[in-house]
Amino acid sequence: MSVRYISGWTILLFLWHGIAASQSCPDLIYPEDEETDVPVDVTISWESPGTVTGFIVSIGTQPGGVDILQNRTSSPITEYTPETGLPEDTWIYVSIRLELADGTVVNCPGQRFRTAPFDTPPDCTQLSEPVDGTVEYPVNETISWDYAPRATGYFLSIGTSPGGTELLDNADVGNRLTYNPVGSLPTETEIYVTVVPYNRLGEAIGSCQEESFTTGASAIDCGPQRPSLSSLPAVVGLCPLAPLAALESDGLADGYNWFRLGPDDSETLVGTGPVLEVDEVGTYRLEAYNEVGSLGEFTLCSSFRDYQVILSEPPVIASVSGTRESDGLTIRVQMASNGTYEFALAPEGPYQDGPVFTGLDVRPYTVFVRERSGCGTDSKEVNRRLSPADFPPFFTPNSDGFNDLWRFEPPEDLSEARMQHIRIFDRYGNFLIQLDRESLGWDGNVQGNPLPSSVYWFEALSLNREVIRGYFALKR
Repeated sequence: MSVRYISGWTILLFLWHGIAASQSCPDLIYPEDEETDVPVDVTISWESPGTVTGFIVSIGTQPGGVDILQNRTSSPITEYTPETGLPEDTWIYVSIRLELADGTVVNCPGQRFRTAPFDTPPDCTQLSEPVDGTVEYPVNETISWDYAPRATGYFLSIGTSPGGTELLDNADVGNRLTYNPVGSLPTETEIYVTVVPYNRLGEAIGSCQEESFTTGASAIDCGPQRPSLSSLPAVVGLCPLAPLAALESDGLADGYNWFRLGPDDSETLVGTGPVLEVDEVGTYRLEAYNEVGSLGEFTLCSSFRDYQVILSEPPVIASVSGTRESDGLTIRVQMASNGTYEFALAPEGPYQDGPVFTGLDVRPYTVFVRERSGCGTDSKEVNRRLSPADFPPFFTPNSDGFNDLWRFEPPEDLSEARMQHIRIFDRYGNFLIQLDRESLGWDGNVQGNPLPSSVYWFEALSLNREVIRGYFALKR
């Protein structure tokens, strides 16, 4: 059997109609048989095989080899361009077999040519899918690039910022023109890609251009998949007595990334775990994520939370005041120091973040304050102040023995509170009457004349010079 050989692919062409009356073996057109110094990015062409039932072309680096091409098609073809080029300084063998209508198999004489050796490194290439500037590219699609003549392999870098390599760092992907990222690319993110071809003489000359594209949204609904971070404190104190502060995630997640934010909001990865210990003030960002996959797509469903780490001081209470409101006693704490504090009405707690307590029973209290990171504690008794709620909201001067007079009576927790005087006004601000310390109260009359049911205002001055203003109702 006489066979000619070309580089290792095989192409089979079937014609299911027509019968060849006569048939001759096709010769190579370019390169010609026995030609040398052929470029490695050559398009191999041959004469038309005419009308045959079956037509097979094999291309390889050995006689009869198929390591470059082995393919089948439904019609004769007359040329072939190797996708990743041919090996340098190598004999390429082309073999052709014809199958005639009467069942005869014709093994055509083998043909060959020799490629030229490399004399320079390869040229740079460019992305073919997606092309530079593409938007809404699916996150689970393959990245591909054009063949670079004379290349025998490619270095690939992928990142999410110009020059970035956090997704793939100058990886040698071999002599192929596609890359399928492990998992999925980040959603709705600009992706930066650099492809650098190489051969035995070195990498592509010059700096290959970085290209970019933007991914689309994930087909996966991340809503119910994201970790919950809602109860975490936003401000954390760094105590001089304890040089490390712990930032914690209270949500269960598959993974965690901690970033320190720069003045321009740039992110620097500083930790990967549910807890981060920090020794510098500044802003930190937590990304807690779950790994979610569906129908061949893989994505990270993330939740983010920013933390402000401040220099925290031992707590010093400036003042604590309590006022009676309609729903009970309200206590407010003012701090003389700056830090991250928790507040309670008992030394064992429970502690709360805010310095205001509401809806309390009217009685004496002591407030306790502690610094969250263990920087100290402080406590102070509540300085109860009179408020409008300590005065009667209404009176009914109908001589039935109940609420016939409007008067101030000291509350149990302020039994020593006394008024120097109380001035009463109508709703238009007109002065009506003044009640002195010896007064039993107001009966709703002025100069013996009863006043109508309405709202009246008061201004009370206590013996310790507190001024309390409010209003009450007269009901007849």
